Amino acid sequence: MKKITLALVLISLAAVRSAAQGCSDAGVCTIHSFKNNTEKYSEEGKNNNEIMVGFAFGKGERSISYYTPYIQYTRSITDRTSVTGKVVFAAIRGELTNTTGLGDLFLSFNHAIDVKKKWQKSLVAGLKIPLDKADIVKDDIHLPMPYQTSLGTTDLVLGVNAARKSFGVTLAWQQPLQKTNGNQFLPENYPSEPLAYRYLPTNSFERKGDLLLRLSYNFNLNKKFSVRPGLLSIYHLGNDSYLDRNKMRREIALSNGLTLNGNVFLDYRVSKTSEFELSLGTPFVVRTNRPDGLTRSFVASLEYKFSF
Repeated sequence: MKKITLALVLISLAAVRSAAQGCSDAGVCTIHSFKNNTEKYSEEGKNNNEIMVGFAFGKGERSISYYTPYIQYTRSITDRTSVTGKVVFAAIRGELTNTTGLGDLFLSFNHAIDVKKKWQKSLVAGLKIPLDKADIVKDDIHLPMPYQTSLGTTDLVLGVNAARKSFGVTLAWQQPLQKTNGNQFLPENYPSEPLAYRYLPTNSFERKGDLLLRLSYNFNLNKKFSVRPGLLSIYHLGNDSYLDRNKMRREIALSNGLTLNGNVFLDYRVSKTSEFELSLGTPFVVRTNRPDGLTRSFVASLEYKFSF
């Protein structure tokens, strides 16, 4: 276990220094139950309600900047069962234009099993519901996916967490339920805008599903501080595709494959009912082509949680 812990710390810190591009989180990575897959503190005196507000900053392809505030509410129905809702807003700044708007609504259900065994487990089911169709237009230009505030698809999410003491493992699957989104971007439609050719075509974009594996280890430094390094791998299950100008569906070559990310979570517990969390992450193994606009070279977020 100590060797695994040391490897997680070293690889995560190396990843934070990496300059690679990728990340490719379609939403499943930040779902409440999948992000917090280890036991940080004693559950004694646990409250039934938790409100969390946060702000994330990310740097994407072509130096695009992403500013993402969000709010989340979790309700414990029983000692083993909880439901969570999360709403995301996005402001995007890039070389083509600037966009803002609502992103996605996340709904998830978590149920704990084997709570008295060495390996405690929980089952998670959820939906990612788009609040935008990925069809934002500026100055009569249908924008590429990196400028959209949502992927524009409703996705099913299923997964399982397993934790033993401070070590956590998560395995999850995210699958779009609708075939295409509302995006209509084709670079050749904008001959007067040479920057458009720097982005992959995504007209009637069809995105494949993802498999996720997360390994985490939590260090309680004292009663107030904890550090949780981890590895996050996302395997994109197939090549994405789009409709060309002749309405023929074309695969986007090399858009499948693995992205491997390092994450570090730093937690400061203000009291039994409130806590701050700073997270840092970056990829160091990436897919060759990422037409969905999820490329990030670096992501940082700050959250405040309050329970009652």
